Amino acid sequence: MSHIRSIASLAASGLLGCAALGALQGRVESRTFTGPITGKTVRYSIYLPPGYDASAARYPVIYHLHGIGGTHNGQQISTVPQSFENAAAQNLIGPVIIVFPDGYSDSFWADSIGGDKPAETDVVRQLVPHVDATFRTIADVRSRVMQGFSMGGFGATKFSFKYPDIFGMCLAYDGALLTWDNLVAFHPQQAQSIFGNSRAYFDQFSPWFWMNEHRAAIDRGYPVRMLAGSLVPGNRRFRDGLLALNLPIDYTETGCPHTVGCLFTAEGVDSAAWIGARLGRTNCPPDLSSDRLVDDADFVLFARAYELLSCDATAMALNCPADQNGDGIVDDTDFALFAQAYNELICPL
Repeated sequence: MSHIRSIASLAASGLLGCAALGALQGRVESRTFTGPITGKTVRYSIYLPPGYDASAARYPVIYHLHGIGGTHNGQQISTVPQSFENAAAQNLIGPVIIVFPDGYSDSFWADSIGGDKPAETDVVRQLVPHVDATFRTIADVRSRVMQGFSMGGFGATKFSFKYPDIFGMCLAYDGALLTWDNLVAFHPQQAQSIFGNSRAYFDQFSPWFWMNEHRAAIDRGYPVRMLAGSLVPGNRRFRDGLLALNLPIDYTETGCPHTVGCLFTAEGVDSAAWIGARLGRTNCPPDLSSDRLVDDADFVLFARAYELLSCDATAMALNCPADQNGDGIVDDTDFALFAQAYNELICPL
């Protein structure tokens, strides 16, 4: 799906200001811990939803990555949670935990070649396990979301495609989706300090590389949403690369400048609703039993829902996985999609 929202319409509706429309009901904390792998201090901020302390519930987790020059406790710690609270107030998504890692200002969410900025290791090997051990998360790929702004959009797409067994969906807000040649041209300092002027080293942290390297793992099911602002040419090129892999991408050109506030005011609630509709669903929709095979066990589950022509919340997993195309009913279109995978007897993951 793709659409374009004009800057004029946003201005006319007053949507170019800050996304926050009131005080947060939840709270944001800045925290640190010593990384068990690096032995260094890992910094992050975390949003806990209203009612967290009084509840025994577990929550999905959104990881939000900041842009170049940013930190874990910048503007996003109010703007991003407010969008989710606004969506929750409209019953578009339930309460979530939001984690804001620190990307050492300009790491491009890679492990710098000199080892001084281990941003990827911090997130994947240290922060995710720490958050799951410290807070009441749903520690499952289907309930763990990766998103980011600008440099964070580059990182979010890289993490999602490099680690599809850790992060279950991806959102990029005006992502700086740079190729090696783009990086050298526009960020020569980072090309040298982070990647050692090595295209081969850069590739290990590039979403362009990983979306092809892990094509079998993300093909036919990895959900991606892209919200372009002023970086339209690069976002269109990346979108076209994803479409070539037959990914169910949701792409929007917002008309926004390159700012977190406008992007989340324009699309934050819609993004939260998009996430809410997919939380708990496997990245291989026909695998109803979540065992990474499409077999007789899945056929029994699908047949039950197909007979009812609707989601059976008591019999099915979250969000009615038998609804293969996500239109809210289980019908012949879903049967055709399921039958194709059933005949192959394997999940793309």
